[in-house]
Amino acid sequence: MATIDNKKMIDELIAKDGYYEDDPRVSKIVQYTNAYGNITWGVTWSNQLGQNKYLVESEFIRNPQLIWEAK
Repeated sequence: MATIDNKKMIDELIAKDGYYEDDPRVSKIVQYTNAYGNITWGVTWSNQLGQNKYLVESEFIRNPQLIWEAK
């Protein structure tokens, strides 16, 4: 899992259907507001299935929304 604060990178991952270079395929992208009030994205790769920490609201993850999921 990774936290990414670069919208261009997120758009590229979505445009490439979750593939980026030789990394494992992304399985989910969650957009949320971080503890500092900034929009951030949580990325989960296909080899991390079952881990959905970005979908659980906390003091660090506010208003999580699944914006992309591999089909």
